[in-house]
Amino acid sequence: SFCLKGEGLDGSFPAVIDYTPYLKFTQSSDSISSDEEELRTLGSSGSEGSTPENVGPPFITDENSWYNKCKRVEQKYRLALEQKGYLEELVRLRENQLSESVSQNKLLLQRIEDMDLAHKMEKEQLEYIIVELQDQL
Repeated sequence: SFCLKGEGLDGSFPAVIDYTPYLKFTQSSDSISSDEEELRTLGSSGSEGSTPENVGPPFITDENSWYNKCKRVEQKYRLALEQKGYLEELVRLRENQLSESVSQNKLLLQRIEDMDLAHKMEKEQLEYIIVELQDQL
């Protein structure tokens, strides 16, 4: 229903109803920039009187731009979080590899010491055998 009260309507001013505060839509930053370019081209073509410069209240575009900025920051945060998780997993893997390498290194050093000791004992035994054989001659 529609009810008019008050002054008479003589048509001296345009009857425009602005529905933009009731509309909800999301725009990407690309579409905002393309809309601004389109408005500039329409404004420069000579039909400035028929095309309003500000379509809708400015707080909606500010709200959308903040929403878009928030979305971009959230996407960057998620990407950084995924990269952080990946890098942490790589660090854990490298730490495990390092600890395995250190333990293998210790085992190899112990093995070298054991082999060196066994080599010295064999050398002493062979020298003893040589001395014994020389005594028999």
